[in-house]
Amino acid sequence: MKNLIYPLSLVAFGICLFLIIQYPYSGRMNMIAGGLATIGFVLNIIGYVLAKRRQTAV
Repeated sequence: MKNLIYPLSLVAFGICLFLIIQYPYSGRMNMIAGGLATIGFVLNIIGYVLAKRRQTAV
């Protein structure tokens, strides 16, 4: 599970960028993209912290 967090954050960022590029004038899609960007950012931080803990534990 720990190994999946960082790739999932990148997928969330990728979907966010796709939605912003495909639907630039849709308020609903921009809101969804903003939520995905927030989720992706949080997952990225969690993945970094878990990787850092794993390095210090070894």
